[in-house]
Amino acid sequence: MEKQIPIEKNKEYIVDIIDNGFEGEGIAKVDGYTIFISGAIKGEKCKVHILKVTTSHAFGKIIEILEEADTRKTSDCTTYQRCGGCSLRHIKYEQTLVMKKNIVQSLVDKTLENKLQVKDTIGMENPLYYRNKAQYPLGIDKQNNPVVGIFAQRTHDIIPMNNCLIQNPISEIIAKSILKIIKENKITIYNEQNQKRINETYCY
Repeated sequence: MEKQIPIEKNKEYIVDIIDNGFEGEGIAKVDGYTIFISGAIKGEKCKVHILKVTTSHAFGKIIEILEEADTRKTSDCTTYQRCGGCSLRHIKYEQTLVMKKNIVQSLVDKTLENKLQVKDTIGMENPLYYRNKAQYPLGIDKQNNPVVGIFAQRTHDIIPMNNCLIQNPISEIIAKSILKIIKENKITIYNEQNQKRINETYCY
């Protein structure tokens, strides 16, 4: 007999966050059924809205944090809630190191017969502007203007760059310089929506 799913899509539930997943998402369980909740932290109690339900798990979003973890912090990035570039800026840095160690330990435990103890993650003295590889999508915004930046989470909508805190500042300068050249020279931009190049006069 197929086990009945204990939750429903578009309903709200109060859940305890028992762990964090590979991408930092919170994990809760209702009668053994797993719910992944973006932005939730282990140790919190949250009211969540269920967005999607499958036979094995569901996805939800936070409506209200009823009990906040002491590892939570205010994000220092203005576009963090929409951007898909990083996912842990609402968690204190020291805790993210613990989470990363636990992720590796879990993978080791699942794949190796001879168990190994993973050592603590070595943190950075200054955990900012450390990425040495840059890949920026280029497109057009809703006003038909060229834009360069980062894809919003789970979409191809481009969020303009505004002092990314993890990317090397030089890469952002280069990307914005290229965007300036595109605008000054009216270079056409590929429109992903209609799969054509935009060659009208831009609205800037």
